[in-house]
Amino acid sequence: MTRPHTPANPRRPTSSVAGWVRRAGGVRWFIQRFGFAQLFLKPARRVLAPLIIPMLRERSVEYRGASLPLVYARHNVTWANERCVELALARALMAGVRPRRLLEVGHVTPHYFRSGHLVVDKYEPGSLEVDIVDFEPAERFDLILSISTFEHIAFDEPGAAPALQAVAAKVAAALDRCRSLLAPGGLLAITVPLGYNPALDAMIASGELGWDRASWFKRFPRRRWRQVSPSEAADCRYGSPYAFANAILLAEWDAAG
Repeated sequence: MTRPHTPANPRRPTSSVAGWVRRAGGVRWFIQRFGFAQLFLKPARRVLAPLIIPMLRERSVEYRGASLPLVYARHNVTWANERCVELALARALMAGVRPRRLLEVGHVTPHYFRSGHLVVDKYEPGSLEVDIVDFEPAERFDLILSISTFEHIAFDEPGAAPALQAVAAKVAAALDRCRSLLAPGGLLAITVPLGYNPALDAMIASGELGWDRASWFKRFPRRRWRQVSPSEAADCRYGSPYAFANAILLAEWDAAG
């Protein structure tokens, strides 16, 4: 039987860690973003995952009055980073949404959950490899979901080193496109780590993203995640005291009209 904090019907990862690092920008990029130690720790944790995961204490996060089990999985060693809480939130948001009415921007949840929904990711094999700003489907969607993807837009794309204004403009264009693809009554929901992308952090701090609702989550000792105030989340640093994100934002937009 599947434990509450493990993925339901997990899929075999479609790409290796080495392949992801190579596509994203190479070893130098990885060290600059995440630190030299993670170059070795992340693969080691992945190899040891079958031994580590059964020993972890189950944790949950509160959202919309529900207690959501964190998701611990081998792919991307989710127990050691923010992905455990992002997947818990994603699973709750996806519940009850028919696959053909769901669009995901960034190839994330198919590594963990079986859904069959459309995924747009210009760099990830196994998805529709197109830039979201150029995506023009005939249909509209009840849920558009993006997990830790918007912080990479124009910031981590191969060969790119754009100014903050250019990054902000591309992020805004991607958000506008996503909102235009919502069906009446639809929802756009994205998660992003705080402290990773300076341009996106500035947009968040200024309220430029214009969300309808926002929830802020902070990491605490022993893999605990809790909702906190925006100011408390904003004080968190990326990569300290814990590797990767120490706080994330879940932003939600309702369909216009």
